[in-house]
Amino acid sequence: MVIFGINWKACQIACLKHNNCRTITFDQVNNQCELFVDIPSQYGSLIVDADFVTFVSADDRQLSGPMATIITTSIATITAPITITTLPSISSLISTPIKTSTATTTTTATTTTKTTTSTSSTSSSSSTSTTTTTTVGWITTGNLAVARYHHVSVTLLNGNVLVAGGYNGAYLTSTELYNPSTGIWTTTGNMNSGRYWHTALLLLNGTVLIIGGYNGSYLKSTELYNPLAGIWTIAANMNVARYCHTTTELLNGKILVTGGYNGATIGSAELYNPLTNTWTMTGSMNIARSCHTASILLNGTVLVAGGYNSGALVSAELYNPSTGTWTVTGSLNVGRQIHTASVLSNGTVLVSAGWDSSVCFKSAELYDPSKGTWTMTGSLSATREVHAASVLSNGKVLLTGGWNGIYLNGAELYDLSTGIWTQTKNFTVARSAHTISMLSNGQILLIGGQGIGDIYLNSVELYY
Repeated sequence: MVIFGINWKACQIACLKHNNCRTITFDQVNNQCELFVDIPSQYGSLIVDADFVTFVSADDRQLSGPMATIITTSIATITAPITITTLPSISSLISTPIKTSTATTTTTATTTTKTTTSTSSTSSSSSTSTTTTTTVGWITTGNLAVARYHHVSVTLLNGNVLVAGGYNGAYLTSTELYNPSTGIWTTTGNMNSGRYWHTALLLLNGTVLIIGGYNGSYLKSTELYNPLAGIWTIAANMNVARYCHTTTELLNGKILVTGGYNGATIGSAELYNPLTNTWTMTGSMNIARSCHTASILLNGTVLVAGGYNSGALVSAELYNPSTGTWTVTGSLNVGRQIHTASVLSNGTVLVSAGWDSSVCFKSAELYDPSKGTWTMTGSLSATREVHAASVLSNGKVLLTGGWNGIYLNGAELYDLSTGIWTQTKNFTVARSAHTISMLSNGQILLIGGQGIGDIYLNSVELYY
């Protein structure tokens, strides 16, 4: 399938929209996105040259050819057209892609084994049987150099994972890089300001933008990490200091920051333009909120849900990038903050667990953009907040850890086709306020956090 007139982020979203899509190629010169049903490489990697970006996932199949349908209009369906911008070439920031990620410093945790058998027959009535075994579980991998929680983690275009900031009794400036091929962390350049409860985003040119947070003062400062040089540079300040805010990349390449807290709950929103390194105010939300979630929908609008403002909020709003305005949409069934939100393959949004300032929840609900309504779906097995969630390559949602009076080491999987959560194997060290990042091979890296005894953690585990 070929889609014209969109950017790299929209290309990724288009792939998510089509269940058969396994590979995407983006032409940066012509803003052209091509979706494939199979994989052109034996190994998952991100392949980059001056004009093209191709993402493939780990598989042993060969490319069968592009998807047949051709679409000649933008994926965005907002009433007014979105201006598409192209960032500078990312080729100067990328080193050789990392192909596999089996950590060398690992110990094996308990796993579950699933076995499938296929049989084929010949005309002479002889038969052969082959067995494929897939293991599901957790393994420990290399420890962080510095224990931390409420940090951020970002998977870079070369496959390494960047961890930045956080808190461990002090507000941290330190940052580290994880190499999936060795399972080892190495320190990289320090940020200019220590911070925690900040946000981070990988930009199209391969740099990482760090935004806001808290370090004894509420921060409006932002910084950019250059993976090639391993250094941080100060970027333009936001107009409003904030932490416990959200950060979302729009289809036009700009960055939307919403809400947060700076001594008062914030209703304002602002836009960062990576091409000009400038922030501009955009429309304010109808209800100020902090510790909420923000999700970009398939049509390019942004859904903000829940959060806190003198209590946990049920309200939700939609931001239209074309007009810079917010409209109220259907309310959640349960007011919640410090929850997670995941955009599923069919375009719906799954909101899970959270807290209402008195109790933690195990409930989950689905937002249908076509109707603007929320419906309850299957509940988790355990209540939790300050957990982490990620959409896996198979479309399921992995939810990990958190806190509900005790630190949790449980993990659960949500299946959209059934609306049911199932428990998967526990990881080794219970934790909350950790991060999870998906590696280029689809494995999930679970990083740091706070654990039993309120200790700050440097341990790291892999879900495979």
